[in-house]
Amino acid sequence: MLVLFQIIFGSTVLLICALLHILIIARLVRHLRNNDHFSEDRTTRHQILTVCALFLVLLLSHTLQIYISAFSLWAVGALPGYEAPIYYSLVTYTTVGYGDVVLDPGYRIAGAMVSVTGILMFGMTTAFVVGLFSRILDEKGP
Repeated sequence: MLVLFQIIFGSTVLLICALLHILIIARLVRHLRNNDHFSEDRTTRHQILTVCALFLVLLLSHTLQIYISAFSLWAVGALPGYEAPIYYSLVTYTTVGYGDVVLDPGYRIAGAMVSVTGILMFGMTTAFVVGLFSRILDEKGP
């Protein structure tokens, strides 16, 4: 695969994943603004369940992105079957990178873009969670 095509391919997958993640986070923000789950009148149990639900939704978003990356790599013929693309996408997206499944040289840049996607999306998730906890702690007061 040509280098330019790998960059375009990887960037397209990154943009699709970013749009998905942004839409999910925007939906969560809208839901949190419309329903005050962390006000004083809410029980601690409700607040804990709300945070758990948020984490599950964010986990689902990352999981979908891993499957999008895996499907994309499979679709261009970078990896055969269904297990290898999912496994490769998971360890690359999370930047673990064991190296036991590797791409041919013609797909390496496209594979590296999966790692860039993971770094950016985990950064976005971290920013969202830190902002959420800052807001919760500010509302609770000292």
